[in-house]
Amino acid sequence: MRMDVERFLRHGQTEGWAVATVQSRKHDLASMVVFLRRRGCRRCADVLPADLDAYMQHLFERGRAQHSRIHVAQTMRQFFRWLQEEGRIVACPSRTLPVPHDGEAPLPLDPLSEAEVQALFDSLPRGTVTDLRNCCMLELLYGCGLRRAECVGLDVDDIDLMRRTLHVRQGKGSQDRLMPVMPTALAAVKDYLAVRRQLVRGVDDGALFISTYEGRRLKIFTINEWFRNLRKARGPDAPRVHPHLLRHSIAVHLLRRGADIRYIQQFLGHSDIDTTKIYLRLVPGHLKAEYDVAMPEIAIGLVIASPPSAGSHDPPV
Repeated sequence: MRMDVERFLRHGQTEGWAVATVQSRKHDLASMVVFLRRRGCRRCADVLPADLDAYMQHLFERGRAQHSRIHVAQTMRQFFRWLQEEGRIVACPSRTLPVPHDGEAPLPLDPLSEAEVQALFDSLPRGTVTDLRNCCMLELLYGCGLRRAECVGLDVDDIDLMRRTLHVRQGKGSQDRLMPVMPTALAAVKDYLAVRRQLVRGVDDGALFISTYEGRRLKIFTINEWFRNLRKARGPDAPRVHPHLLRHSIAVHLLRRGADIRYIQQFLGHSDIDTTKIYLRLVPGHLKAEYDVAMPEIAIGLVIASPPSAGSHDPPV
């Protein structure tokens, strides 16, 4: 089974899967193999639908979130379907595997208010090169709704200071998107770029965010560690902040200002509109009702009339 998993992942690499996608599916399938071997399965041809059902029940009992179990189910479906197409198994045991459904999809975490976002940025130190890098990173995580992997993958050339745009390359699902950059974020980028070379050691590979200790491209681990330290510094009573919460927050802020749900979909890089529509449940009042009536015929684009002021963290329009 492990050899089949390795072949499947190599197939994905030749198909152009993003590195994060390969790693995610590798983790899901490795855990599946361990469980199936405990049930006596030695080859993928030994796996029965009941074995996969038992694995999904095992994940549920261990408290895995619904969205995580859905991802695992989709990965297993793709894996066993590929094995069948390659002639490695006769029957596909995942053909009838149900998508986990525990009722209505859970809401995202409560977003930060715009005042809380402003207070967060106002609290950041700006005395060192590392401080300026962190301010720039936080500005882009919020203002462009970036995922962590998208953030560390940015190059200097991905930012156009004249056009005030950010090019996200090979995001989730290998999708590219062009993002507007808010005035406050643009100022933070300029401040950081003026001193960025001080962090570089050796050959400059063009990475936007550079590690203070290694002098090379920042890693996701470093972002996670910085957010942990930020939470400690802010104290137990302050709202818990992490990159995905910033994505949730900007999505809700845009909706409250009247942004079209399909713009939010493009902005966040969601391949499925249903993933984005969950944010409508965080927008109270008539706006959600209007969207429910209009979907899916609403036009693509923004309906916000007034641009943000240069001195605030208003969402891009």
